[in-house]
Amino acid sequence: MNKKGILIFFLCLTAFFPSCARKKEREEKVATVNGAPILLRDFQREVFLASRRDPDLKTTHGALKELLQTDINRKLMIQEAVRMGLSEDEHFAETIKKFWEQTLIRELINAKTREWSDRLFVTDDEVKKHYKRMGYKVTVRTAAAENEKEAQEFKERMKKGEKVEGEKVLGPLLVEGIPLGSPLYNAFYLSIGYAGVAKGKDGYMIFLVVKKDSIQLPPLKDVYGRIKEALLEHKKERALMMWLDAVKGSAHVEIDHNLLKSIANE
Repeated sequence: MNKKGILIFFLCLTAFFPSCARKKEREEKVATVNGAPILLRDFQREVFLASRRDPDLKTTHGALKELLQTDINRKLMIQEAVRMGLSEDEHFAETIKKFWEQTLIRELINAKTREWSDRLFVTDDEVKKHYKRMGYKVTVRTAAAENEKEAQEFKERMKKGEKVEGEKVLGPLLVEGIPLGSPLYNAFYLSIGYAGVAKGKDGYMIFLVVKKDSIQLPPLKDVYGRIKEALLEHKKERALMMWLDAVKGSAHVEIDHNLLKSIANE
């Protein structure tokens, strides 16, 4: 729903509830269920969300009455659950805790995304380069090394066709499944036989492009919007991970590795 539609929608609600515009009536009750109120402002929020789910929703008296009945049914079920003592159950408390934590994390992510919105964008050039990467599926050999010297040694051996310790073969890979910050993201641009080394948080990654196959793609204009949206989501995820790494850097975290090993039966 666009801004104009939202404005019209709230004007309709204001007409239906003429007193909702006055500050003193923010706590006005649209209904009570066994003495428990359903506040007007809460009900308006429910109607707004319902209109987001169904853009064709008409705010008629009948439609609003049906939505209100849903709230009343929910209130009745909650009251019955409390009467039965279910709200004091340990499982219920743990479920509420997890829901609260998940909601809080989601709100944090939304807040950080809004904070980054002025610097997170996708250029036309980025879309075109990603589209070019989409035109291939690649197979790579990868390995991990603890230091740069070992990484360079592994790289040269892999280029000669030798196998190295812990080597894996990945693919065929599609670029849509590769994070923007991954060294493998550039593999779709590289030629067969190219070997590279990338430094990560836990050591070094070595990769060798062993196979590239072309993929028939629809015209760029047909997928431009989808690519742009996907790249923006990737950038949001990357920004969040970078921010979280910075938070970890200033946090004091202790891990009982012995206990962790005992749980894993190691």
